[in-house]
Amino acid sequence: MMFFWNSLRFKSKDPQTRRKAIESLNLETETTSQVFEVLTTAARDEDPGVRSAAAKALGGTQHDRAVELVIPLLWDINLEVRQAAAEALGQLGDFRATGPLTRALKDPHAPVRASAAAALRSLGWQPQSGEEQAMFEVALGHAQTAAFKGAAAVTSLVSELKHDTSFARRAAAEALGEVKDPRRIKPLLATLEDEDPTVRVSAIHALSTCAGEDLVPALVKGLHDYEWCVRLAAAQVLAKQTESAFRPDFFRLLRDPHFEVRLTAVQYLAKFHDPRITQALISKLRDPDNDVRLATAKALGEAGDSAAIEGLVMTLLDEERAVRQAAEFALEHIDPNWAYSDTAQKAGKQVEASLDKRTPWVRAAALQVLAKLRAPATQ
Repeated sequence: MMFFWNSLRFKSKDPQTRRKAIESLNLETETTSQVFEVLTTAARDEDPGVRSAAAKALGGTQHDRAVELVIPLLWDINLEVRQAAAEALGQLGDFRATGPLTRALKDPHAPVRASAAAALRSLGWQPQSGEEQAMFEVALGHAQTAAFKGAAAVTSLVSELKHDTSFARRAAAEALGEVKDPRRIKPLLATLEDEDPTVRVSAIHALSTCAGEDLVPALVKGLHDYEWCVRLAAAQVLAKQTESAFRPDFFRLLRDPHFEVRLTAVQYLAKFHDPRITQALISKLRDPDNDVRLATAKALGEAGDSAAIEGLVMTLLDEERAVRQAAEFALEHIDPNWAYSDTAQKAGKQVEASLDKRTPWVRAAALQVLAKLRAPATQ
């Protein structure tokens, strides 16, 4: 009786009515031949919602020909229909579906690929090549595992760079960083324009394992990104270079709002001994971040430029003990007799004038500095 009333709904001009009629079928009690006839028609319905409902219903039938109806739906123009077909084929458990499902791993839409992979797994399917294994792993969301297949994984991972979710795009970019294949470079460069800054960061780090002159302009552009994490990633990658061509960009980064970017700029510039760099770094001895001040003090000591003595003497009054110690080591490295230089004596007057403004522990350090500056020179 229920099937009789539903049969009227199957012929409705309203696609929602037809879809609901399919969804209300009782596959356990309705006559198999009648149900299959209705679903055969519904699988070719002009409305994608009806075709999707038909695919889902066919997945719950035990009819021998169900798989024959569902397989063509894997190539449907509608994403939801293709996904429903892949899920249904996994339920049917018919091994005739393994070939079409394997081809569905190349579907342009991630939900279809994921459903196809899940269906193949339920069928106990085994990949026959490195490419198939990579497609399978990527579809399941295992980008890093796919990367172990090397060049065979490039196509699958590159397609994942266009995934709907930033998490998947980020994972694909990170995985491509492990694959040594030149085909990854152009897609990764395009990913530097991704709307999600974390994806751009992953692409930058992936490109750091590539080689090519085209990469440098793209990475330098990253130094100007509006997101600090992207600027930091680009700076960290470029800072590994020994070339001095990036110095103007890193000079600018010394004024970056984020401390990690400024810290990376200090570490890069410290590689080059240049009076202009010394002057630029001296100003960073007053940076609001103690890690930046610490790195700067060390860098100035390694540079060995006496022009930094005055600034380092004042840094002996830093609130952070580690920074004060770094400044002292730097001074000793620049000149063991730094305390008797004219610049140090000049700084000593500033130290004495600022005693009342210092915290007790810094005042104690200041008195030690003054004692050293006033001590007679040893022969």
